[in-house]
Amino acid sequence: MNRNKVKQFLKKRLLSIIVILSISTFVIYQVIYTRYEARVPFANIKIYDPDEAIFYRIFGLQGHLMWGSTERFVFDDTERSYNPTDLLYGMPNMMSEFADSKEVLENNADSGFNFTNAYPGILFKIFPVLIALLTHIFLTIVLLGFAGWVLRKFIERNAKILAVITFQFYIWLLYAFTMGYFYKVFFMAIFLILYFAFLNIIKKRQLN
Repeated sequence: MNRNKVKQFLKKRLLSIIVILSISTFVIYQVIYTRYEARVPFANIKIYDPDEAIFYRIFGLQGHLMWGSTERFVFDDTERSYNPTDLLYGMPNMMSEFADSKEVLENNADSGFNFTNAYPGILFKIFPVLIALLTHIFLTIVLLGFAGWVLRKFIERNAKILAVITFQFYIWLLYAFTMGYFYKVFFMAIFLILYFAFLNIIKKRQLN
């Protein structure tokens, strides 16, 4: 299905898509509302209303590492690490920074539990704001931009297996850009190095 056909399909089905999305959103909201009304998950911080709990879950809890690092390293100007390798395991770094106690960290490690969205907050722990912003732009262009371009080329050339492999690596990159596990970048780098080395060998053989 080419781009024009997709556009035509969306135009014809726009109302149906809006209705389906609206119904789905309402159903999900009702399920979460009922669940939070019964459990009251944030009673420990005096949030009893389900709507307020949903709002806190989306904008507060999901981004608490971001807000915490902003307060601690941007406004309070706490000493930074200036160690770019902290990005490799950004989540454990941020968890050790903001966990209430060692016991919490140990329990989380035993259960395999993580906090959420260590990136881009981890950048504030490493660099001042301006350098953190420039680093984010650089990483976005070099990693996400380049990986997206490679994936698109494989799709356009109908290289299905390579496209599937690259898509999986791209998902890992997106995970790195939310949870802060940038060690996953190495897997895609190794794959691309091997791929381009293989292409280079093939071209040299053809020339000979």
